[in-house]
Amino acid sequence: MLEDFKITTPLVKLASFGENDAYIKLEGSNLYGSAKDRAAIYVLTKLLDEGTISRDTEIVESSSGNMGVALAAVGARLGLKITLMIDQSISGLNEFLIRSFGANTVKITQADENGSYLKARLQTVREYLDSHENVYWFNQYGNPLVIEAYRETVGREIAEQVPDADYVFVAISSGGTIAGISQAVEKYGSGIKVVAVDLEGSKIFDPNTKAIKHLTGIGSSIRSDNVQRAVFDDHIVIDEPSSIQALGDMLRDEQLFLGGSSGCVVAGAKRYVREHGLQGKKLVLVSHDRGDRYYNNLYSKYFS
Repeated sequence: MLEDFKITTPLVKLASFGENDAYIKLEGSNLYGSAKDRAAIYVLTKLLDEGTISRDTEIVESSSGNMGVALAAVGARLGLKITLMIDQSISGLNEFLIRSFGANTVKITQADENGSYLKARLQTVREYLDSHENVYWFNQYGNPLVIEAYRETVGREIAEQVPDADYVFVAISSGGTIAGISQAVEKYGSGIKVVAVDLEGSKIFDPNTKAIKHLTGIGSSIRSDNVQRAVFDDHIVIDEPSSIQALGDMLRDEQLFLGGSSGCVVAGAKRYVREHGLQGKKLVLVSHDRGDRYYNNLYSKYFS
């Protein structure tokens, strides 16, 4: 069943990293538009194949972004009932796609002191599990299968496509992608150093921050179990203006229309290169999605 979805995303050379040999892994080329497709496809098909869930099992998750879209789409393809805890910050396009694919939604309206809805969404998931039967929590924040999914898909691809890479830069949020890539580096022996890129306002590396982040798809108000399972060599935290500027640079200089977290990854990689004086290194940047879903609330605001 997994073979029906199999896709290898492109690796594109970048011209804007000076004397370093830089490539960007375009996860927006996945079937439903983001790296989250990897986990949704891998985990749901594996659970079905192994009999952990059946077509009668309801899949529940907290997401107002790409994971919600991926689960709704893959669930529809596999004939599964999907219920998503979303919040009022969801983009109109994501909500349209989720509902078009037939998923049920529960919308959270109360944010915490940092403007995040995550804790309330997770609490709603727990309450739903307590009050319903035959429900499986996908749990991108703590399910080891999510890490396995990224290890055996995008992580393995990077290790095979650029086995001689020196660094890979990955946005950190729910933790599955960076944990999977870090495991793939170890499992497939590529020797790549993994650098986590975070956004100011995220509490992953600065739990006491009072800053409010606006970009979605990167950072978190919690340090999840899957983040704690990730083994990375270094991290860097980037401000929003630098991230937004990097998106404009990619449009102009590289003709790449990238999602919001990708701007942070690009800005983070460039700053890391400057601060560490890297020259003659091979770099891989992971772009989690395309710019389409960010046009109304990001691109049209800053670049039109």
